[in-house]
Amino acid sequence: MDLRLLRYFVACVECKNLHAAAEALHVSQPALSKAIRNLEAELGVPLLERQPRGVVPTAYGTTLLRYAKMASSEMRRAKAEIDAMRGATKGKIHIGAVPTMIAPMAKAARGVMASHPGLKLAIRAGFSSELTAALLDGELDLAVILVPEDGAPLGLKFEALRRTDPVVVARAGHPLRQRETLSLQDLAEYPWLLPTYPPSHRRTVNRVFMDAGIPPPSPAMEVSTVVLFESLIRETDMLTIMPSALLTAGGPHPDILALPVHFPFPKEQIGLGYRENSPLLPGAQVVMQSVRNVCADLPTLADLGMLRPPSTG
Repeated sequence: MDLRLLRYFVACVECKNLHAAAEALHVSQPALSKAIRNLEAELGVPLLERQPRGVVPTAYGTTLLRYAKMASSEMRRAKAEIDAMRGATKGKIHIGAVPTMIAPMAKAARGVMASHPGLKLAIRAGFSSELTAALLDGELDLAVILVPEDGAPLGLKFEALRRTDPVVVARAGHPLRQRETLSLQDLAEYPWLLPTYPPSHRRTVNRVFMDAGIPPPSPAMEVSTVVLFESLIRETDMLTIMPSALLTAGGPHPDILALPVHFPFPKEQIGLGYRENSPLLPGAQVVMQSVRNVCADLPTLADLGMLRPPSTG
């Protein structure tokens, strides 16, 4: 099977439009259409369904897409490995990172670019579930994600980097920061910004309040991840749940501080994930070491004096 045809097919699916795919591939639309017809004829099945607003893969196309992406990934890896055998660490390394680790990842990337200018990095931010799927599909070489509580999915390995246990936070000048002890009733008096991911955080908050006979806080605002809405915490009296790693990822975070309260959130760790039975490219190993070095230098909340003994009653 012609790998060029597979590349054309993937572009059609990703662009969702033959005209856009042709432009991205720098070929004419008639030539692209003919290539897809040839691929469909070779396989004996329809791969794309033409719709008024573009194209979508058929069930056959969806299956081919998975293998086409893996083939593309393996060819890229083969080229990079051959380059490494020639003594050149270059090529493109595809990396994923959860939003809480974008700042450390950026620092690690700067180090890689300085020490290995021949390497190109493609960094993708996303939730752990999304990045885990991308690792399994071969779209990513490695990812900095939450280590699953129930262990690595079949086919993946994880190397723990640092704890990132959730904490309840408020702006530095929040009225609650002036109190030595806090009760659940104190927390319930203020508006909350609650992230919808991961759902276990919100369930934990609700359970603690209900067990104490206090109505759980009704969120004034819901967001997919608090990372993208930090400014709302810095500029309002809202409370939220934030991974402790986010408070220290870029050094001290003077505008947002952890409150001296305790909720039994699940223990969480950030780790490096990669495919178990696929050798890591030399370039990916360079990136991994840079990420390790950056994470090893990150302080904890205790190091920064940002935690007081829990006292919620």
